[in-house]
Parts: sequence; structure tokens; C-alpha cells
Amino acid sequence: MARKSQGKQAVAASSAAPVKRTAIETAGSSAPATPPVDDEDTNMEVDDHLDTGDQAPNRTTTPPSSKSSETLDDENDDGLELLGQGMKALVTLVQDLRQLGVEDLVLPLPKIVVIGDQSTGKSSLIEGISGIKVPRSAGVCTRCPMEISLSNSDETSLWKCSIYLQKSFIYEGNQMPFPSGRTLPLRGEGATRAKPLGPWLAQGFSESYLFFQTNKKAEIPEALRLAQLATLSPGTDPAKFKPTSSANNQDHHIQVKFSPNVIKLEISGPGLQNLSFYDLPGVINQAEIPEEEYLVKLVRNLVVKYAKDDSCINLLAMPMTDDPANSTASQLVQELHATSRTVGVLTKPDRVQDGESLDQWLGILDGSKFKIGHGYFVVKNNPNPEISNSIAREEEDQFFEQELWARTLGAYQDRFGTLKLSSKLSKLLNTQIKTSLPHITKQIQLKTTQIIARLNELPEPPKGNLPLKILEKILMFENDLARHLDGGSEEYPFQKHFHAAALKFRSTIAFSFPRLSFADSVTAFTASSQLPYRSSATPTPIGSRCSYIIPIDSDDECKAITQKERSPSKRKQPPNPPSQTSPTKRSRLDQIPQFVGQEDRINNNLDSPSTVVDRKAPFAKRFTLTGIRTILQDGHIGLPNQIAPTAVKRMIKESLLHWNEPLDELLAFTGQTCLAMVLERASCVFGLWQGTRCYDRLLEICQSFFQDKLRIQTLSAKRVLATECQTALTLNEKAMRTASEEALSALGNAYRNERVRAFLTKQDPEWETNVRDRSKLDKMIASVSDIQLGPNPFIQELRAMADVRGYYECAFSRFVDVVYQGIHTELFAACRYELGEALKGGIGLEEKDAEQRCAVLLAVDPENERLRGELIKQKSNLEKASEWLESQ
Repeated sequence: MARKSQGKQAVAASSAAPVKRTAIETAGSSAPATPPVDDEDTNMEVDDHLDTGDQAPNRTTTPPSSKSSETLDDENDDGLELLGQGMKALVTLVQDLRQLGVEDLVLPLPKIVVIGDQSTGKSSLIEGISGIKVPRSAGVCTRCPMEISLSNSDETSLWKCSIYLQKSFIYEGNQMPFPSGRTLPLRGEGATRAKPLGPWLAQGFSESYLFFQTNKKAEIPEALRLAQLATLSPGTDPAKFKPTSSANNQDHHIQVKFSPNVIKLEISGPGLQNLSFYDLPGVINQAEIPEEEYLVKLVRNLVVKYAKDDSCINLLAMPMTDDPANSTASQLVQELHATSRTVGVLTKPDRVQDGESLDQWLGILDGSKFKIGHGYFVVKNNPNPEISNSIAREEEDQFFEQELWARTLGAYQDRFGTLKLSSKLSKLLNTQIKTSLPHITKQIQLKTTQIIARLNELPEPPKGNLPLKILEKILMFENDLARHLDGGSEEYPFQKHFHAAALKFRSTIAFSFPRLSFADSVTAFTASSQLPYRSSATPTPIGSRCSYIIPIDSDDECKAITQKERSPSKRKQPPNPPSQTSPTKRSRLDQIPQFVGQEDRINNNLDSPSTVVDRKAPFAKRFTLTGIRTILQDGHIGLPNQIAPTAVKRMIKESLLHWNEPLDELLAFTGQTCLAMVLERASCVFGLWQGTRCYDRLLEICQSFFQDKLRIQTLSAKRVLATECQTALTLNEKAMRTASEEALSALGNAYRNERVRAFLTKQDPEWETNVRDRSKLDKMIASVSDIQLGPNPFIQELRAMADVRGYYECAFSRFVDVVYQGIHTELFAACRYELGEALKGGIGLEEKDAEQRCAVLLAVDPENERLRGELIKQKSNLEKASEWLESQ
């Protein structure tokens, strides 16, 4: 009795506000009665608006139970228990047949469809039958059908609800966002004779997308609201609308205002009976705004699509607040000649207007007015989200215990209440299924025969174990590709070509070491009687003791002092020195790139004029002594004879920036040659299938895979370059010190030679021309002393340049090796070890329908194989359906 008392308290709480008594109540009841609760608030008309911004509150629902109302738990529901009672096997069979596609292939299956005008209490009726709450303020449920499938499970199982988005139609119209509170007109969305559902076209098969699963009834309204938004947004990934998605809190805007695609709820739990029924959008007679006028016909055509089937039981909802003669849904049932298989439901009995006569409703109940095949029922529901379905049923029983309903209308007592309506539906559906089964069996057999005949008309498909054949070829391709990537012989030249390109890459960067130009610098020197040489501070100023300044005409520190070209003489010329290279040999060296390092330049005299002329370095950074002086001044730390590390790092960074160009050249060459090799090997191995979709698909996968890996490799190499350019760091102290010392020696000698040349030119501008004997020329150069030249005004600048050159020698070798190693261990390794798996996955060799996939890919006419696979699948489903029907 505690549960009953609790129920009465809930009724009292829900009826606290004064409600006007109806004419029916006052006419037949003198005793006090529980104040009626509105069946549906007029401000919450589910079928009227598309307010996507409102969020439905959480509501609790209750599953069925066989217990009495005194011990009824909130999680139980008598309506669900009665609904489908005694017909579990039959309803399960129909659900299974529908899942096999029998309804799409053969004929419509028995089902219950709830239809009605907007604001008829249809949503409350669905809640009363199913035991779940639907979102009301969201409003979008009126624009797409909803299927509710109930199934029983064992006592140890939890209540569970799964929401699926069923896609049977594709949208080919405009897709525009509809912000909340604003309506945008859509053109070309209306229905026509050729397109009864407007821009929605049947795609010939059904796709099912699992949207949400839960064991909590309170989560259903919000999840259902989001599922409806997803259905009305065909151009957006439904995953973005999932309750578990991070994007579900955003202000979603629907793209269309109507969809024939179904939202399916599969509810299972102990005590539930097996049943499936549909809730369709409310029929509208006139749109609220002109831009939505096209919706009138679209919704009507959708209702007709379901209600016209002879196997369909129509549940027609009509409110007692309206004149039944004005019901558009009722008129539609009559037009379809479907009244004989229609059950009427009168809703909102507690909101009949004062003074209204009972004659019309008595005539409807006794069948003299608006007659339909299975008569009318009267139900009263409570839309309060805080009231469970079990308490709502108690309130409904109390309402119909009033004298008017119990005595005046007592002859129709068996038609008052949701549970009695459910019982009637259960019996009708049971009868409809039993009646339809023989016809369904016959039609399935006929359809199976037609499919077999169509299969026999198709040409013979490719024979053998097709997935195994493709797999063998992929393995052969993997082995062949590995041999080419490994190289090692004339038969596999790829590695030789790549290695040559890598050597050229190294040579380019090595020879692009930073240069020092003397073109804009000057030197100062004094006569031998002047004071001896004295080093200067950093940066080195030009001494005030300089008697005169001689400009330096050389434009590179690599230029050596050589005798100018003279007119031919009788003296026999010596052969070319070892440092010079003949044109023929030089062309061969250009074809085979070689490493050029500091030691190579010294040993091979690569800084000689002939080498500089023949081996240009367009990428190299060129510094001048005056430019270096400016950099040192910018980073001056305030101490004499000290070089600021920041100044050297700045010069180092500027010296490395040009590495991007040769890196791009190497990656472009590698990408082109490697991809060409991969596609050439694929074409060779899979060439017997040329002209089929399989051949095209395999080469497409190879190209897409390689381009993706090359992109990753390029990003990796660019990160290495960015690291090198970001800051100068090395632990190779010994190598850098040695390289810096060698660079300082070379730079100092080159600069001293320029100063000697300037000194001798000052003494005798024609000295090089007048002295023809090479030995005398060398003696003249050697005779100039440091005292004669005077102090070196750029000694600190030369030291800074030497440090930059020393670090460059260490950094470029490290950079080249890392890039070279990365291409081998990442790009080439991916081609060798991952491409085969990508081919297997892209072809679908491990999928369930691998045989059919391969048949389509290898067929000369892929369309025939696609049709064959579809027919075989249909035949299999129909044969399985026949087995189930025979077992009944």
C-alpha cells in the first residue's frame, strides 16, 4: 500500500494547479474527483515547431511488470508486458524477416503505424505504449519517422536501449543551416509525381548506424533529440551529434526540415514483449509560413507510403478537443480505403470544452459516426517528465473510475485506458501476422525463383579462390620490390641511382661552404721604418698609423695569386699542375658527384682559380670583411680581443639557410624515381589483370601510399633542417677545432696574398707584366715581410669566419647523414614492409565479402559482378527467411 500511497501523492502534486472541469465530467459526476491533469501542454506542441535550440529535460520511464500497482516498481511497466503478450515468436519472426530485407525485396510486413494530425497527443500516446519519454521541446521528431522495437531478455539482463540511424534514402537537394529562430526558404524541395518525397531518393538498400546505447532511461530523451538532429543534417557526420562527442554541446543547426529516414530504438529487458511499431510525423494541412508549404505534401506522402499497405494496422490519434470532421489524418485514412484496418484513439479527454454535448462522442464510440474497422479507444496520459509511466497508468485508472466513465459510459469500459488499447493492438497484430504468413511465404519463394533465374542469365564469373590469387600476387610484388630496394647488381639499379643523387646532395652542400669576399675591404700597411705589427682589439679598427690605404680588388678568398695570362713565349710551358683538371676528366667528375670537404679542398687545391671557375656554388652564403665587422659590432660584449658567440651563431645560421634548396632537389628526385620504380614493379607483377578494376585499384593504392609516405618523409627532413638552423650545437669539439684552425690558416694566407699583391702593385703597377720569370715572381712575393705590410686590420673578422667554417664542416656532414639515413629507414622501409599490407587492406582481402569483392575487381564487366553479388546476398537472405517460416 506504500507504493499506492506514493502514487496518490504524485497525482496530487501533478494536479496542484486548478484546472477547469470539462462538460463530460460535470455532466456525469456529482462526487468529488481527482482534478484532471492536462494530457499535453499547449505550449509544448511537439509536432508544430522545429526549435533545435531547446533541450528536452531528462525524464524517467518504467519497464513492464506483472506485479500489482501496490508493489509496482518505477522500473516496471504493465503496458509493455501486455503489449505483444502471447505472440513473442511471431513478432520476433517478423522482426527477423525485416532485418533480412524481406520488406524491401518482397512485400511489406505486418506492422503498427501511429498517425495523426499535429498536436493530437500522439507523443504522449507513444510514451504510454512504449514506456519511454520522447523529447518535446526539440520539435524535430515531427520531421522524421521513428521505429520502436521491443524485445524480451532473460531475468539476469539489464534494461538496454540502442538507437540506430537507418539510412534508406539519400538527399539530393539543397543543404542549408537553419539557425534557431530563423527560417530559410529552400527551393526545389517540394514533392512531385516522379519524386513523391521531394529531394529524398531511395538508394535501394538500407544502412544502419549505431548512434547511442544506454542502460539508463533518463538518457533517452536527450539522445533521441540529438539523433533527430543528425537525421535532419544529411551533409554532416552523425558522429558529431553523438551524446558522447565533444561537439554535442555546440549549437547544432539542421540542414533540412524533413527526412524519410528512420530513427530506430531497440529496447530489450526482462518482462518486455516483442513488438515493433512506427511513429510518423504529424499530418499538417497548412504550413505556418509560406516557405514551409512544401512540407505539407512531403509529410502526407510519407504517411501514405506506410499507411497504404494492406498489412499495416493504422493507429489513428484524434484529440477530444477538436472536431473529428476536421482531422486531416482521418480523411487520409478514408482516401486510402484503410478504415477497416484502423484503430481510433481519442486523446485528451480531460480537456473537452465546457458545454460540449456528449452526443458526438457517444456516436463515435458506438460506431454510428466516423466509423472505422476496429472502433475507438479513449486514453489519458500525463506528459509531466517527473511522472513515471506506471504512475501515469494509475492516474489514468483513477480518471476512468469517475461516474461519467464508469456508469454513464460504462458500456464502453473495455475501451478506456492505454493498457486496454495495448491489449487490443497485441491481438490485432497477432491476427495480422498469422493471416499474412502464408502469403509472405509464397512471395518469398516466388522472389527467390526470380533471383535464381536472373543469376543464370549472367555470364560466368572469374573462377578459383580469387582472394588467394590476389594475395599470392601481392606477396610476389613484396619480394620483387624488396630486391629492387636492396640493389646490389645491374639488374636492380635503383639504389645506384639514389646513391649518386645522395652524393650529389652531399657535394652540393659541402661545396656551398660560406665564402669570404675581399671586394669591398681595404688593408693598411706602413713602410719598413714604421712601428712593428701590433694586434688590434675586437672589432679591429683601421690603425691611425697607416700612411696610405690600398683597396683590395679580389672578390673571393679562394682566389690564389697566379701569374696573369701572357702572350705566347718561346719558353716551353710546364704541364698542368696536379690541382688543375682537364675538361674531359672534369665532365666525368660532374657526372659522378663526390664528397668535397675541408681536407679535399686543401689536398686537391679546389680553392684554385680553375676550380672556382668550374665549380660554382650558387647557394653559398658570401660574407665580406666589412659585413662581418658590422655583425661583430652588433654583438660586441665590451671586452677587447673577444668575439661574441651570438655574432658567430648568427653567421652560422645565415650559412645554413640555403640547405633547403638542395634538400628539395634530393626529395623530389627520390620521390619521382622511387615512385616510378614502385609503379613499374606493380605494373609488371599485376600486369596480367590490366584492364580490370583490380589492376587500377592496386596501382592506385601504391601511388596513394607512396605519396603519403613521401609527405611524411619530407616533413621529417624539414624538421631536421629546422633543428640545424635553429641553433648551433655540437659535441664534436676536436673536429670543429681542427677544421677551424685549418680554415683560419687558409683564410689568413689568402688575405695576406691579397695584401702582398696590393703592396707590390703600389710599388710598381706593372710588376706582374714586367716580370716574366716565374721564379723571380715567387721571390718578389716572398720578399715582402709582415713588417712591410703592417698590422692586419681584420684579424678578429678572420677568426670569426674561421669558426663559422669550422662549424659548417661538422654540421653539414651530420645533416646529410641524418637525411640520407632517414630516407632509407623511413621511406624505403615503409615501401618494403608496409605497402603489401596496404594493398591487402585496400582490396579487402580480410573482409567477410572478400570473395565477392575480388570477383567484382577481377571481372571484365564489374557491373555484372556487382549485380551478381547483390543477387546472391538477396538469395541467401530469402532462403534463410524461408527456413524460418518453415520452422513455424
